[in-house]
Amino acid sequence: MIFSTFGFIKLFFGFNVNKFNYFRNIIKQMKDKKVQNILVYTDFTEVGEKSVQWGIFIAKMFKRRIHLIHVVNENTYNYFNKTTAKEDSKKALHDLSEKISNEHGIVTDFYVEEGCTCTIINSEAERRDAFLILIGTHGKNDPQYLSGSAAVKIIRKSRIPYFVIQKNTPVPDAKRNIVLPMGIRKEMKEKTGWVTYFAKNLLTSIDIVYKKSEEESVKSNLVFVNRFFDKYKLVRQKHILKNSRENLNKQALRFADDAQALMIVILTTKNENLIHKVLGFPETSIISNSKGIPVLCVNPKKYLYIPCI
Repeated sequence: MIFSTFGFIKLFFGFNVNKFNYFRNIIKQMKDKKVQNILVYTDFTEVGEKSVQWGIFIAKMFKRRIHLIHVVNENTYNYFNKTTAKEDSKKALHDLSEKISNEHGIVTDFYVEEGCTCTIINSEAERRDAFLILIGTHGKNDPQYLSGSAAVKIIRKSRIPYFVIQKNTPVPDAKRNIVLPMGIRKEMKEKTGWVTYFAKNLLTSIDIVYKKSEEESVKSNLVFVNRFFDKYKLVRQKHILKNSRENLNKQALRFADDAQALMIVILTTKNENLIHKVLGFPETSIISNSKGIPVLCVNPKKYLYIPCI
């Protein structure tokens, strides 16, 4: 079911002329064509292989294409000769793309480049009209490969959501639920749109979790979420978490682990401050969680890509 632009805006924001014009201007800046690709980053490690596995799963469920990418750096030399690393990487991704196309019937291509991983992944995702970027991380602070702290820096620079997995992330299973931490931030609406998009395509249900201490504060967001989910006839359950000094995402992560959830959806930190420069961003521990739970990271950006649900 295609939701009209006006209908989406009215439901998403509540009708308001200024908000309508603001959203219309955002739409004008987006390319007038359907987004087709899932960009999957692989580093030829076991984590990279797991990323490809999840990329295939999501591409099948969403009926999308896969765009494989590898950025040649020092780590690449662990697998290929330094003088021929770029060509060897191209050959490896060519063979992998052929295998995915032949075995899974998914249109797959690839791209290899040398340079800054952060810059290349995000720019290539924009160039290829990716609706999702899928990467795997190697722990919280692995100095050799793409760590959770490094991933956060890449993710925060993108308007396209990132789907992050770990080495111990289980095999994809659409029968598991999506966990939606319900906070008081107004950007919850952006996160809700993406949860809806995934739940509809993966044909799964949603676990809405929120703190007991914030039960009154999240009421307005709950009203919006329920109205939005009703529109698309999505099955969901509400769960009230016990009061704790832990932030909502950490509590939701523990819930997701106990419930053996398919994934958890979080908002990244909107504005960076001195504390973040010193201690890092709070979402780092969620993205690099030791339980291996996949994390969909949505950036609260002015020009965030919003899916056509």
